Amino acid sequence: MASKQDAKIIAAALKSDDSSYIEKLAEGYYYGRGRDRSLKTALQLWEKAVELGNADAMYYFGVCNYYGDGLPRNKDTAFCLWEQAADQGHTGAKMSLKNLRRM
Repeated sequence: MASKQDAKIIAAALKSDDSSYIEKLAEGYYYGRGRDRSLKTALQLWEKAVELGNADAMYYFGVCNYYGDGLPRNKDTAFCLWEQAADQGHTGAKMSLKNLRRM
């Protein structure tokens, strides 16, 4: 459960159009950097950043979809997200696509 301060930060981020801030905040919640780890919050924030076109969020949200980390496993969604991120030049997404297409 998020603290009142965290709840305010999350709400403000979700109302924001700053996809970089939202994505970095999501990473903080995912990895527990500077805050309590919350996969649910990270996914919520990444989803918003994806809507705003953030390539890093597309990559990480794709990873979670691919492995079923916090949501039902969906490889098709993962590939779609990675393709969008790769189109923006995201190196991790390009590598993921290259490696998985070999399989």
